[in-house]
Amino acid sequence: MTTILHVSPARRPGRACAASLALSSLALATAGCGVMPVAGPTTRAITHEAQENAPPFMLVPLDRVVLTALDAARPEDFAPLAGLAPAPQSTIHVGDTVSVTLWEFGSGLLGPAAAYGAGPGLTGAQSATVPAQTVDQSGFITVPFAGDIHAAGRTPRQVQAEIIAALRGKSNATQALVQIVSTTDNAITVTGDVNHPGRFPLATNGTRLLDAISLAGGGIGRARDTLVELSRGGAMRSLRLAAVLSDPAQNIYLKPDDLVTLDQEPQSVVILGATNKQAEVPFGKTRFTLAEALGNGGGLNDQLADPYGVYVLRYERLAVARNLRTEPVPDYLMYGDTVPVIYQINLKTMNGMLLAQNFRMQDHDLVYVSDTATVQLGKLARLLDVTASIAKSGSSGTSYTF
Repeated sequence: MTTILHVSPARRPGRACAASLALSSLALATAGCGVMPVAGPTTRAITHEAQENAPPFMLVPLDRVVLTALDAARPEDFAPLAGLAPAPQSTIHVGDTVSVTLWEFGSGLLGPAAAYGAGPGLTGAQSATVPAQTVDQSGFITVPFAGDIHAAGRTPRQVQAEIIAALRGKSNATQALVQIVSTTDNAITVTGDVNHPGRFPLATNGTRLLDAISLAGGGIGRARDTLVELSRGGAMRSLRLAAVLSDPAQNIYLKPDDLVTLDQEPQSVVILGATNKQAEVPFGKTRFTLAEALGNGGGLNDQLADPYGVYVLRYERLAVARNLRTEPVPDYLMYGDTVPVIYQINLKTMNGMLLAQNFRMQDHDLVYVSDTATVQLGKLARLLDVTASIAKSGSSGTSYTF
């Protein structure tokens, strides 16, 4: 609130009257605004709010114990979804692509046999591979000399046996091998910010998450800015691509009908309060600390900042919040499965500086630096100085702004 006092030359007050008018203007300036204007809550106000009967947040002073607990907390990741490589597909489906390889001993359907070995009468074997083909809508494939073979709903071994039976009497002890090259029912989808989105068959020996991303041509952006979302059976988990690349436990085997989505979502924090630059600060690298965030925000303002009142506001997962206090987390603090937590860092000490250097920031964190108490006293002193000048001078035609 701004109060402007104008003293008219026609009604220049006496010294006593001027003093009374000055005090009245001071009362108006302070009472009208309720409190001295501030850019945000002070350290005292934040501490007082945290000590209420039902505080709306957890205030956690940062120390080495808290830092160790945060470092030990694992983010929600893909590890719970991990398992062994899926078993090879047991049956063939319509739309699957299969290959058939035939072997024959001696001369026969596949042509004359080449000599094999040094002994007389020893002949070799020859083989031929039927080009890979798709099981048609009727469930059949075609094999030369054997004709149409029913494949859908059967295992590769059963199809092999039917081919061998169909060639009996037409060749010399022909053997067959049937393999599933690709399948539509045993596939996953990769979409989003990738170079070649699409549906891809799972390999018979299993396809891992990074394999699937590679099949889609890889992501289009930097790994630290890429969010990988995995949807399976109605549930969804997400993790940064950089974390998947750095932790082999996250490179899990995929299952049929999994949906993998890559999104470009650069991470950032917001810096407010008594800093030299209030701004949204992007992560410059995968591991981004509080010290780096404050540095990118221009550092603390020497004239305004309270080094004891540096805060990081974050919604922590309930499992993490429980590790930050010995008593149970009250229900009124829970927002779904998260808890609002405010970490307080004391940058008046070198230990606080070291803690800030190791405190890892998270996406959407808010860093707030409160004003020092002397700033408020300075504002009051300037206001008193102006009112005192009015009382002394009683000057005419002068405007004062508070």
